[in-house]
Amino acid sequence: MLENSKDLLFVVLSLCILWFTVFLCWLLFQAARVLRNANRIVENLMQKLELITDAVEFIRHKVDSLHNTMGTVSGMVGGLVEKFMVNKLSEKLEERVAKKKKK
Repeated sequence: MLENSKDLLFVVLSLCILWFTVFLCWLLFQAARVLRNANRIVENLMQKLELITDAVEFIRHKVDSLHNTMGTVSGMVGGLVEKFMVNKLSEKLEERVAKKKKK
């Protein structure tokens, strides 16, 4: 089977090439696992960012609608204050002016 040292060298080289090939396959497998995990992390991060964006948009929409409602309520309260308070004050002022004119 092994006639000279050259045959032994070829057997050893073929075993080394076999082990090197196994090592490269294992290394490629580990690199693929790392890339798959990185991809999962990025997808998870993107989902979380979408949830945060949706929450911010929801809060912004609520604040905008509250702002519009408060503007309407403020206008109504201002109208009521003007109607009751200013009218009563003007009536009181007219009464005093009328009293001064009578004197």
